Amino acid sequence: MSDLTALAWEWNTKRQAINPHKTESSAIEYLTPKGERRALAYGDLVDTVYRAPLRPREGDAREAFDRNGRANYLRRRVQTLPAFIRKRFSQHLENLERSKPKDVVRWLFGTFERHVLRRVDAVNAQYLPQSTLPALLLPLRDEFHLLPWADKKRLKRLAYKLANLMKSEFMREFDFQYEQTSDLEFSSIYAYGAIASKAATLNIAIPGWARYCDEELDADEALRAAGRLHSEKWWLNKIRRIHDCWREHLMIATGYVSKVASPYCSDPCFREWVAQKKANFEFLQAMELEDQDTGERSSLLDKVMGSVSNPKIARHELMVRMRGFEDMANEMGLVGMFYTLTAPSRYHSTHVQSGRRNDKYQHASPRQTQKYLCKVWARVRAKWSREGIRTFGFRVAEPHHDGTPHWHLLLFLRPEEVDYATAIFRKHAMREDGQEPGAQEHRFTVKPIDEQFGSATGYIAKYISKNIDGYGMDGELDLESGQPVRDMAKRVRAWASRWNIRQFQQIGGAPVTTWRELRRLGGRELVLHPELEAARAAADAPDWPGYTNAQGGPFVARDCLRVRLNYEFTENGNDYGDTVAKITGVYCPYTGSESVIFTRTTDYKIVPKRKPSPVEILTLEGRAAAPRSSVNNCTGRSGADEKPSLKVAVPAGTTPSKPTMHAGIDHPDSQMTELPLNIEDLRRYSRQQRQEITSRLKNFGRESSDHAFERTARGLRTSVDDETALTWGPKVVAAKDMSLTPEEAEQRWRQQLRTEAERRADNYAAAVAEYQKKKAEAALRQVQKREATKQGGVSQETIASIGAQLRSCRIFVSDDVVRSIAGGARVRHGGGLIAMSNGRLQEVKAWRAGEKDKPTSEYIAVCDLVTRWKKAAKRKSRD
Repeated sequence: MSDLTALAWEWNTKRQAINPHKTESSAIEYLTPKGERRALAYGDLVDTVYRAPLRPREGDAREAFDRNGRANYLRRRVQTLPAFIRKRFSQHLENLERSKPKDVVRWLFGTFERHVLRRVDAVNAQYLPQSTLPALLLPLRDEFHLLPWADKKRLKRLAYKLANLMKSEFMREFDFQYEQTSDLEFSSIYAYGAIASKAATLNIAIPGWARYCDEELDADEALRAAGRLHSEKWWLNKIRRIHDCWREHLMIATGYVSKVASPYCSDPCFREWVAQKKANFEFLQAMELEDQDTGERSSLLDKVMGSVSNPKIARHELMVRMRGFEDMANEMGLVGMFYTLTAPSRYHSTHVQSGRRNDKYQHASPRQTQKYLCKVWARVRAKWSREGIRTFGFRVAEPHHDGTPHWHLLLFLRPEEVDYATAIFRKHAMREDGQEPGAQEHRFTVKPIDEQFGSATGYIAKYISKNIDGYGMDGELDLESGQPVRDMAKRVRAWASRWNIRQFQQIGGAPVTTWRELRRLGGRELVLHPELEAARAAADAPDWPGYTNAQGGPFVARDCLRVRLNYEFTENGNDYGDTVAKITGVYCPYTGSESVIFTRTTDYKIVPKRKPSPVEILTLEGRAAAPRSSVNNCTGRSGADEKPSLKVAVPAGTTPSKPTMHAGIDHPDSQMTELPLNIEDLRRYSRQQRQEITSRLKNFGRESSDHAFERTARGLRTSVDDETALTWGPKVVAAKDMSLTPEEAEQRWRQQLRTEAERRADNYAAAVAEYQKKKAEAALRQVQKREATKQGGVSQETIASIGAQLRSCRIFVSDDVVRSIAGGARVRHGGGLIAMSNGRLQEVKAWRAGEKDKPTSEYIAVCDLVTRWKKAAKRKSRD
């Protein structure tokens, strides 16, 4: 009996359950990357969910469970560290798991988590952007978090994205605000604030942001600051700086920079510095300085090596200045004091003596430590100034083996003020953490200069040498690292370059920049300017005490200097629209502009060095034949394959003269290669001849078509009118295969020459008439076009031409649209854009803001924006 007979109605029959899943049925079907279809059973999902052990609710089991989970988390953190600091810790963990498995958890909790991971997280927090980013920058969040892993390509890509985002956001905010208020200044300031507030969340110093927050920023400053935020170059410099300091700071915090590992700076930092120095040297070798007036060239490398950029010259100049200060102090009866200032222990990642880990370290970078030392010195200097204590001397900043800077100061003071000045200095040096153990012995030390043990210059000469090139310290070992001083001097310079720390600073006295400008004058006596002559003669000697006295003495204030620098200010001198100041000379403030002496009278430009000629050009006429060799002992070329010889085009009726030297030609005595009439003939020219033609075409001014036609016509006219032109040509001695005497052959040749000249003259007359006709028609079309433009329309001829070109592209539009296209409008066709260019339809590119290959610079884009604002303001004022 069926179910239908047993039940009253058909819908009373049993149906399938709501949950269709069974043990053998599949829960999820998916495709693998290879395109294979796979099925994940429902039971597999259940096993995966319940496979993880459940956390006990209480007791020792719960603590053991949490401990194991924490250990697994720390293992993952070891593997997620950046590669440049992970190697040591991952290897140590592997060795423990292989040899001492019981000590793994103790090392993870006791050493790695407490001392390593805590430092890494604290350093990362100093460079990471804010936790809450604006929506505009959210797509770049991961790239900022992975900045220590980034290479040069990723840094450039990130800088490009940031510049593009800031530019588009600025334009959007400005257009919106100007449409609402029609106020140019307010709209520009508002748009700058909109993008600067977003950029400030990246933990980067934003130009103009402090003045904007204080409501002191004007429209011009806002535009200049916005120009930097629009610049890919500016962003790249900022990001690269963060990237380098972040990596080095991590290596300092994890112990990679110390006397037991790598003193003063990390090995990657030192290798990068050496590679950069090598690249700079190769660039200097490949470039030259070209005088913009005379075209003379000089080696750029020689100029750089002759300046204070050369470590040897920099050391000599520092010693001259230091010795000059010492001589002045002896004459004035002053006392020399040698001070050493060190930062508190919380700024040191390792102990100075042992090199072991310092648990008091508070994750400060060498740059932050340098700021602390500068702050202490600023307080001391301000207190001395209020108490009337005057001093002069030098300050040297050098690193400890862990990269933490400390200062050595050699100062000259009056004998009666030494104790009080030292007490003030000690008070401010011990102001922070002055009660910690060892602070009284190591934080601040004082050593009076004793002539029995050496002069004041001798005290500081060692520190100058060991921080530049290690001169005179061969065989000596560094006290902190125990390695040769000459090798450590390079690492110290790499450390200063990475953290942008000024190693040497003069305190008091006359400025050294004016001294260097006066030395440019050499022995040129300033007879008409006696107020400058004393300082010039002392600088040329060189006599640092004489120069300092000529400026007003070692205690002279900056507003009382007798010789100052003269500047030339250039508005819009860079890509951001800033007013750039350039040193041009010196002058005396008491006589004003009448005493200006220009020390930089030559305008140079850095250009690539000319490549030497691969083959020297030799003229073998009148000389002995070349010796027999495997080169000249071969079958000669056929006439069609011979290389064209070097020739000089000589006008008719003139005698060839010595060719002049042109820019771009390496040898002034070499002859210019004659240009071929057919492009196919250029293939038979040698490489040297092609290079000479290319260089000549690049350097010679481009000749207009009118000038070229007139020059050709003038040459034709001269060849017809000048009787001496008929005497030019080869002397006909005999006529081969002709029954003519030599006199008849010469007369026949002269007649043919005159006939050809007259034919050229007729052609010239016809060409002139045709050229003048075409020129008149072109001028008439230009006049018609200008008149049509003035009337706000387009000529019918232009409309017909554009319409024909559009129809050829199967684009059918009205005359109004054609007029719009003639006025600069673009038409989308076939996935691209077409527009009129030089009377023809061409495919154009839709430039987007921030593209690398954009045809304008960042500053030009800002200028265009300002021009739009000015035009809008003028229209508003007229209305």
